[in-house]
Amino acid sequence: MTGQERILAAMEGRPSDQVAWAPNINQWFYANKFLKTLDDEIKHCATPIDVLKHLGAEVLTRWDGQIKGRGFPGEHTVFRNCKLRIEWEGEQPPYPLITAFNTYTKGTKIHRILETPCGELKQTWRFTEESCADFEEAYWWKDYDAEFDAVRCFVEDRSYDYFLDDYEATKQQIGSDGFVIQEIHENPLKMLHWLCGPERAILLMMDHAEALKELFEIHTRRTLEFVDGLLQKTDVKFFISNDNLDAMLFPPYFFDEFLTAHYQALSDLIHSKGGYFWVHSCGNNYDIAPFIQKCGIDCMEGLTPPPLGNFPLHEAWERIGPEFVVEGGDTCHQQEYFKPDAPQVIRGYVEKLFASMKGNPRFIFSSSCNTSPRTPWRNVVALRDSVRELGGAEAYAAAGSAAAAV
Repeated sequence: MTGQERILAAMEGRPSDQVAWAPNINQWFYANKFLKTLDDEIKHCATPIDVLKHLGAEVLTRWDGQIKGRGFPGEHTVFRNCKLRIEWEGEQPPYPLITAFNTYTKGTKIHRILETPCGELKQTWRFTEESCADFEEAYWWKDYDAEFDAVRCFVEDRSYDYFLDDYEATKQQIGSDGFVIQEIHENPLKMLHWLCGPERAILLMMDHAEALKELFEIHTRRTLEFVDGLLQKTDVKFFISNDNLDAMLFPPYFFDEFLTAHYQALSDLIHSKGGYFWVHSCGNNYDIAPFIQKCGIDCMEGLTPPPLGNFPLHEAWERIGPEFVVEGGDTCHQQEYFKPDAPQVIRGYVEKLFASMKGNPRFIFSSSCNTSPRTPWRNVVALRDSVRELGGAEAYAAAGSAAAAV
C-alpha cells in the first residue's frame, strides 16, 4: 500500500498493511540544519519532506504547500482596504530561517505594521537561536478601546487569493506518500490569542464578551468563505485549524458559547464535500473530549498521552466516539531518551502503545505536537524500525491485555 492508501484507510476505519507513521519533523529538521547537526545520512535532504521520504514514512504536512500561509494571519494574506508593510531588524541570516510561523530572510525580527481606515496596528516576531524557534514579542492589540475599530477592520478585511503554485509543487514532491493538510483560519478564541496574547485574551473575555462576539461572528464568516473557496478551487481533502486546543486555554464552559457553532459549521461544510476536519491539539485535552465529538472534528492532531499530556490514547474512542481518528503518541519522553539502550526502550514503548490500540484501525502514529530538536537521529530511525516491525496486520487484531499499559 502507498502512504496515501494507509492514511485514507485510517481515516475510513479500514485495516491496512501497516500502521501509518507520519511524524512531524519540521522544527527538528530546520533546527538541526541551523545548528549543523544533521546526521550524515540525511545531509542531502533539502526539506523535511525529503527526510520523511528517505525514512519511508507517511507524509502529512501542514507546513509546506500552504495556500493561506503559515501562522497568523498567514503569509499569503491579502488586505483589500488595509495596507500591510513589513520591516526587518537584526542581522540578515545566511539563508532563510524557516519556523512554524515565519520565514526570516532579511533579519531576525519581523515587524508587521497594518494601516487600517481606523488606525495603525503593529506586531513583532523574534527568532531565537537558543530554541531555533520564534515568538510573538509584541501583539497586535495593545489598547482595547483605542484599537477596537482597527482590529475589527483587520478581521473583516483578511482574505486570500488562492495561489496554488506552492500547493501543487508540494503535492508533486510528496507523490503517493501522503497529503498536504491545508491550514485554515484558527478558531475565534485562538484568533484573540494571536491578537493580544492568551493571558490578556482571557481577561478581555471576562470584561467584553458581547462585543468580542461581533468579531468572532465576522471571523467565522470569513473562515467559511475561505474554506468554501478551497473546496471549489482545489482538490484539498485534509483541513486543519491550528488552535493548540487544550482544556486550559479552551475550557469546557467556553465551547458552547464561543466555539461549538464555529466548529460545527466548518465540519458540516468540509464533510459535505468529502473532506476531513482536523484540529491541532497541545496540552491536556481529556476534559474537552465530549465537545470534540459534538463539534464534528474528525481528528485531534498530536493527541498526547501521560505523562506529558493527560489523554491515554486508547480511551479516545470511548470518550469521543468509535469513528474518531487518533493521531499522536510519540512524545519527548521517547524522543529525548539519550541512553545507549534507546532503540530497545523505544521499541518497548511502541509495542505497548500498539497493543493498547488494537481493535480500531482509526489510528495514525505521529508526533504529539512535534519532534523535539534534541531528538537523536538514532531515535528517529528506531521509531521507524519499531513501527515497521510491530505495526503490521497483527496490530489490527482484537484488543490485547496491554490496553491499560500506556
